[in-house]
Amino acid sequence: MTLDEARAHLGVTTAASVEEIRDAFRRRARALHPDLHPDADDADRARLGREFHNAREARDILVRYVSDPLRKEPPRPGEQKPTRSSAGPRMAPPTASGSPQATPPPPRVTMRFDEFVAWTDAAGFGPGVRSPRYVDWTRVIVWSTLGFVVVALVGGTIIAANSI
Repeated sequence: MTLDEARAHLGVTTAASVEEIRDAFRRRARALHPDLHPDADDADRARLGREFHNAREARDILVRYVSDPLRKEPPRPGEQKPTRSSAGPRMAPPTASGSPQATPPPPRVTMRFDEFVAWTDAAGFGPGVRSPRYVDWTRVIVWSTLGFVVVALVGGTIIAANSI
């Protein structure tokens, strides 16, 4: 389902907010939910179920799209999207001498593999660092005590049986 199909299914505009999308879904759900049509025959209930599923899918798509922080606004009608060749280098405001300076490139957000290895080693995830082995001392004590009791009982019965 495309964004335009989702908008058409819920009846919202391109500038709809998350709240408007959810309100439109609620209105559509009240009209389409199969449980609200108990007297409908099986074919109508199946059709209503499919339309309700489509409305839910449209809501999910639009809410995910609208709330995406990396989403870029679509160009306005008549406005051309600048291309890399036509935009030219970005220039900073003129300095005191009056000549503009090129802005530095944005900071790198990716990490090379060797940087990642150094970072994980520094964070304690390196090959020489091991977490201590977990020992459940309660179970060790209980089973050891039980073992001593069993040995004492069995050993006592063997000694008693031999002396008879």
